[in-house]
Amino acid sequence: MGFDWEKAVGVPPRSDDAGHSRMQLASVNGGASGGAGGGDADLRISKTPWTSASGVADELHTTTNNGLTDLEEAGTGSTSGTEGFDCTAALNEISAIWVARLTAVRDECGRLHATLAKTGKHFGEVDQHAAGRVSGVHVGNRPDWAR
Repeated sequence: MGFDWEKAVGVPPRSDDAGHSRMQLASVNGGASGGAGGGDADLRISKTPWTSASGVADELHTTTNNGLTDLEEAGTGSTSGTEGFDCTAALNEISAIWVARLTAVRDECGRLHATLAKTGKHFGEVDQHAAGRVSGVHVGNRPDWAR
């Protein structure tokens, strides 16, 4: 059996092959003797890791946005009654830095969510189309160079 990318990245196994395409690796001999490679020549491509990562990025976007809101709300109450203290100025400066950082993280997670979702959709559609087109090509069991 070949290297299972889904298992390596922690994707749970599925009962069907929906969303998968099959591809043969030329450097793997598929168990035949005399080849330089070893193992299984089947490569499974899946949209699942991309859509899972997109979901994580979306969760991080939401959580970061909630944290940003909490930070801004907490900062509004700390300034009343503390005017003139050195700690108030330092707190306001640090708060502004954290708001800028969390805003950048939130925005990047939103960008990644969209990009990863688009990539997963692409793999799901294009790879299935390619698998359908390639499945109609029959070349026998011997490579061209061995004929």
